[in-house]
Amino acid sequence: MTFPPRFQRLQLAALIWLGGAVSATAEWLVYELKFTPDSETVNFSFYNSAYVIAPLNGGPVSIVLATEEGGQYYALAESSGKFFVAANAQARKAVFSALALKGTSQAFYTASGHLNRSLLLKNAAGQTRTWRVAETLAGRLMSADDESERGPAEDGSYGVVGGAVITGALREDLTALATAQFGTQAAATAWIVELLEKYGYLPDEGAPAAPPEAPTPRKTGAEVIDPSLFPSAN
Repeated sequence: MTFPPRFQRLQLAALIWLGGAVSATAEWLVYELKFTPDSETVNFSFYNSAYVIAPLNGGPVSIVLATEEGGQYYALAESSGKFFVAANAQARKAVFSALALKGTSQAFYTASGHLNRSLLLKNAAGQTRTWRVAETLAGRLMSADDESERGPAEDGSYGVVGGAVITGALREDLTALATAQFGTQAAATAWIVELLEKYGYLPDEGAPAAPPEAPTPRKTGAEVIDPSLFPSAN
């Protein structure tokens, strides 16, 4: 795949989460993020969107970045950030954060939202429970790279600085299906990748494809996703 010269293929660094392993009866949240670049960035470009697969009780998240720049492509970063709740006497917010470090390139993502919605979910073990979740997330991406290991580009430009506004929405359809069908985060993430591929997305250069053995969820009449709720191929 060919991107503009400065396209940032940031690999999200894995962060250690002290909460321990996720249980086989975990519930998942799936957020769809949109990135809107700042107008005054220099030599900076990024993916258009991302799907964040997070354990509802908090822990490491997997991220599937997506772009329509020069085609439809995705990049998978497993266990590449964390999801948790920040709270005090006045507010309770769900928080997503991730750090990307690759060579001289650095980027930080954070987005949060108030726990403002009650959501009934049934997990893969058949257990049903109501949870308080954040319906939307808002935050920022900040990135910089002195490019000291690369030097100036052919046009004489050098260095990268930029940012983007992050807006996120809880995908209740994907959340319900992922929670009902999959007991592990790896399986839920592979399913999201499988859906993107069905809609024409291809692995970005150097990004791993979905495992061929990734399970496909059981489909009954009420569990078929409305195509209008998911990106469609151009």
